[in-house]
Amino acid sequence: MNLEELKREQVRIAEMVDLNDRYRIEEVRYVIGVDQTFVGEKVISCAVKFEFPKLREISRNFSVDDVRFPYIPTFLMFREGEPAINAVKDLISEATVILVDGSGIAHPRKCGLATYVAVKTNTPAIGVTKRKLYGEIVGEGEIKEIRDHGELIGYTFKACENCKEIYISPGSFISPKTSLQIVKICTRKNLPLPIEIAHNFGQEIKKKLF
Repeated sequence: MNLEELKREQVRIAEMVDLNDRYRIEEVRYVIGVDQTFVGEKVISCAVKFEFPKLREISRNFSVDDVRFPYIPTFLMFREGEPAINAVKDLISEATVILVDGSGIAHPRKCGLATYVAVKTNTPAIGVTKRKLYGEIVGEGEIKEIRDHGELIGYTFKACENCKEIYISPGSFISPKTSLQIVKICTRKNLPLPIEIAHNFGQEIKKKLF
């Protein structure tokens, strides 16, 4: 394994990133939450599709794949990317945005898991994490900016006083501002509902299969 080569691959993918909105927020019809659960040397990837902004569930899918790459921070796209795509690809339709449990461009090489999923599926995707991976937090209040040497790369968002802060960054084909707006609409408490439901679905599959 040559990490320098993998870094170059991340930079190559990051060069394909487009932070212009493919869809205006009023044009978005569906959102898909993607979450993954690891069981030994297997990864369960779950995707759940909802109408937007009503958040009525339409369909769901999952895949179980072999883990083919070790856990190395900032290289998770090589571990989780293809399994995530296996779960989500059949649910994608026009005017869809994918919400991924993972970083977007708030990443040292601007190529987190959400960026990989967006570029490989040619679909707007947003990364949402519970911890900061990269960037400088600027501002105060329920919404703060995440910046990289002055460039806006995302936002933090706290949905309620007792809620935990989450970190939002676009993967590709969507702007930081629209990413924040969609996540705000989808979030009831700590995480966007589509990601939360995908996580719960993964736990159900884990109990059934393992």
